[in-house]
Amino acid sequence: TPAPPPPNIDPLEPVTGAQPKTTIRSKLEAHATDPNCVSCHAKIDPLGLAFENYDAIGRWRETERVIGGIGANPLVDASGQLPDGRTFGGANDFKRLLAEDDAVLARAFLERLATYALRRTLTIDDKEELEAIALATGEEQHGLRKLVEEFVLSDLFSRR
Repeated sequence: TPAPPPPNIDPLEPVTGAQPKTTIRSKLEAHATDPNCVSCHAKIDPLGLAFENYDAIGRWRETERVIGGIGANPLVDASGQLPDGRTFGGANDFKRLLAEDDAVLARAFLERLATYALRRTLTIDDKEELEAIALATGEEQHGLRKLVEEFVLSDLFSRR
């Protein structure tokens, strides 16, 4: 979880008056030039920008609807670069990059599933059991059904 923003950082302002329409992406890039901001934004922005082609209710879009400003609505740019240097051109490329290491994805999914299902924050004591579940599902390429099944049948879940 990223740290809260510093208290002296101005929020992103909406486009108004005679300003040209601009994307959230360009506002974030300008915002993240502050050294206090870039340390977190470099890690979190690519994750959200990968899905810029989807609006707030999941509809596909080619342009970003900007209220206010002048000119045409700007085109969406869903490309980005992960902190490890790998690049993507949009949601499909991003998904492909995440799927390259299905074991990491399975562990992340299990952590979120366990937090929700156990209704508590995970501790270091849970790590070994979650790792065992992830290993047990590896032969089936960490399929969702197998991950949930192994978790529900685990001691971790039954002792909750």
